[in-house]
Amino acid sequence: MNHSDDTMDTEGAARVHYVDPRVRLLAEARWRLETGGSRQEWLSLGKDNPEALIREGRDWIRAAVAAGIIPPPD
Repeated sequence: MNHSDDTMDTEGAARVHYVDPRVRLLAEARWRLETGGSRQEWLSLGKDNPEALIREGRDWIRAAVAAGIIPPPD
């Protein structure tokens, strides 16, 4: 893991997009933990629904890549 204050993988983080399956998985997990909803309810929200947390999931995955916690997408 990269814990240096001055080294961040901003290039790898920039390659994280909505199509990265980790984005939707993280967003779904947060939504389901928060609401207690089912997978079917999650899917019915649709990708553009603000409650789907897709944008927030992408931002957290980008931050994790930049920090060196998880690898960038291939």
